[in-house]
Amino acid sequence: MKRNLMAALCVLIVGGAMALSAADTKAGGTVVFGKPKDARTLDPGVCDEGNSSMVITNIFQPLLTFKPGTSELVPCLASAMPVVSKDNLEITFKIRKGVKFHDGTTMDADAVVFSLKRQNDKSDPFNKFGPWNYWSGKGWSATDKKPGIVKDIVKVDEDTVKIILNTPDQSIMYNFALYFTGIVSPTAVKKYGAEFKNHPVGTGPFEFVEWVKDVHVALKRFDGYWGEKAHLDRVIFKVFPDEQARILALQKGEADIIDPTGPEGMKTIEADAKLKLQQGDRLNIGYLCMQCEKGPFTNIKLRQALCYAVNRKVIMDSVYGKAGVPEKLPMPSLLWGYDKSIPDYSYSPEKAKALIKAAGVPMPVKVNFLYLPAWRPYIPNGKKVAEIIQAQLNAVGFDVNIQTYEMGTYWDKLDEGAFDLCENGWTGEGDPDDWLFNLFTEGYNNNGRWLNKQFIDLVTQAKMFSSIPARAKLYYKAEKVLMDDYPILTLARGIEFRPMNKKVQNYIVYPDGFVNMSTVWLSK
Repeated sequence: MKRNLMAALCVLIVGGAMALSAADTKAGGTVVFGKPKDARTLDPGVCDEGNSSMVITNIFQPLLTFKPGTSELVPCLASAMPVVSKDNLEITFKIRKGVKFHDGTTMDADAVVFSLKRQNDKSDPFNKFGPWNYWSGKGWSATDKKPGIVKDIVKVDEDTVKIILNTPDQSIMYNFALYFTGIVSPTAVKKYGAEFKNHPVGTGPFEFVEWVKDVHVALKRFDGYWGEKAHLDRVIFKVFPDEQARILALQKGEADIIDPTGPEGMKTIEADAKLKLQQGDRLNIGYLCMQCEKGPFTNIKLRQALCYAVNRKVIMDSVYGKAGVPEKLPMPSLLWGYDKSIPDYSYSPEKAKALIKAAGVPMPVKVNFLYLPAWRPYIPNGKKVAEIIQAQLNAVGFDVNIQTYEMGTYWDKLDEGAFDLCENGWTGEGDPDDWLFNLFTEGYNNNGRWLNKQFIDLVTQAKMFSSIPARAKLYYKAEKVLMDDYPILTLARGIEFRPMNKKVQNYIVYPDGFVNMSTVWLSK
């Protein structure tokens, strides 16, 4: 969903094999990273949104990560890729030796078990410091209704951990490269308890310095890092709530990198000789989510009417520009399992009007529409998108009221289902499961409460096959079920154009949105 996740996604930092030489001419300096909102938490297991994860990914690391700029899995805190049992029910990780947490304690099998078990086991004494939304949203932990996918996490020896599953899940491996499986210092969690979210201790190339709420989070290079040390002395994630203020800060040298901006902001950046736009593909999707549990969109004819009433070309031209690619399914067309032959919804206000009339409901149809209050990679200007859609829907027989909230409250409203229509999105990983199962089955990411048994059976069955063609065939069927029932309208996939000062070197755009400051250096 929103949490970027990663929306993110957000993966965590991979280290190199050699320490930074004292003679390295790239070493030194501070980078100020301007972003629209403050973090909500600095605990990787609790985190479920991008303004937190961009900080977390520089402090914590998971067992696996992605090769820089790609979706290829490589070891991180694991010393090698894991071994999977023949029945696909056991995943064994060898843990990297010689790794220290920022507090000087040792990262070992006990730390890995501690970090993951606190999210999975309700009887664990540290489980109360959740919620563990990402873990539980994946269906990994047990509920009152059914067992979770993850049965147990056990220590085999000092350097070996085994993940035991209740049922095979071919999609699970990618998740061990995401921030929510980041390994935490058990000593620090025991010391700070519920306040660990404000005192993060991991193994990453940067360690925590301070958090001044709604102002900045400061990190410094961790000189005891196990891999290639970061070039920068410090990174400061600074809050600039207003988009124009962020751009001005970049122009004045008060920020070195900022969150991407819309078409007009991009023109400003391109016109400044001191600045540049770093481009890269992203695995994300922006979409309109209809509330299917209550309200007007429980009526399929009104869902159909909305899909025909929205002219997405107008939105692409006026909001996304070159920073977006049209998409029809709620996952990127870059991924396998995406059925490109499925017909998209076409723009037809006449059909929309006829469907509203056929729905047999009082007119105009009142709709409460929540729009995103800040830039997201998949919807760069939520208010402008909402205003365009409001006008288009009102023209065919809807009566749309648009409103928004502060970002934290906005996500809470979506979690509560307190809307008829909302802007939503997801930044995820390279497996279709993270999009289709994660967003449209039972779980907190399914904000629209669209639950279709045929769809759920298909995406659940797809987890169990190791064959990519066999899984893709099931996903094609599931995608048709979804498109035939109209619970969402997909808008676009965002392309990242990251504004920054030209002195910033080697910033890598990751497909899942991962912010990795360890490779960055400043030209002198």
